[in-house]
Amino acid sequence: MRSTWLGLVLGSMVAAIVIASSCSVDHRSDEYACVSQSQCTGGRLCMQGYCIVPGAIDAARPDGRGSSGSDGGNACPSACTSCNVAQKSCTIDCSVTSCTGTVTCPIGYSCDVKCDTASSCDNGVSCVGATSCTVECSGKASCRNVECGNGPCDVQCSGAQSCRGVSCNTSCSCAVECTGLSSCPAGTVECTSIGCDDGSGCTATPAFCHSC
Repeated sequence: MRSTWLGLVLGSMVAAIVIASSCSVDHRSDEYACVSQSQCTGGRLCMQGYCIVPGAIDAARPDGRGSSGSDGGNACPSACTSCNVAQKSCTIDCSVTSCTGTVTCPIGYSCDVKCDTASSCDNGVSCVGATSCTVECSGKASCRNVECGNGPCDVQCSGAQSCRGVSCNTSCSCAVECTGLSSCPAGTVECTSIGCDDGSGCTATPAFCHSC
């Protein structure tokens, strides 16, 4: 009887410890909350309302999409229509998914963004946290406010009236090709420097425009 009573007491103590430890969840501090990039310091990026260290997490959460390539069976970040998790490459195809909101390349990924339907990506494309980005603006009136990151950034504006706002920012190699009818209206494309402005878009050919 004594051993039975002792066993019940020990069992209750173990259960209490498990419950207490399960309640010790480390929530994200409001110290890192943000609404704009200017609120983040120390190289952090303002993503999804928080100042995040680049490469620490992915901007998009995994969902049930299957990924391509040798990825160990992991799911793609939710922004990607296909990807290779092992190589951290991501394709976002607007003919497959909705690109009505801001299209964001997951942090630490190399992205190929296909704005190939009319008015796709017209609420912005963010490659700020990407290792590299290729943005194909082939849909009519596609691509508004494309933001490049630090890595290579290639923006192809082949759709009519495409690319109303492209910022190379601090990209180590930024090329903006404006071949579509009435693409890249005057004053809407910002190259890394005035010397990289080729008159219609941006060139990454001269050495000072390509430092990767």
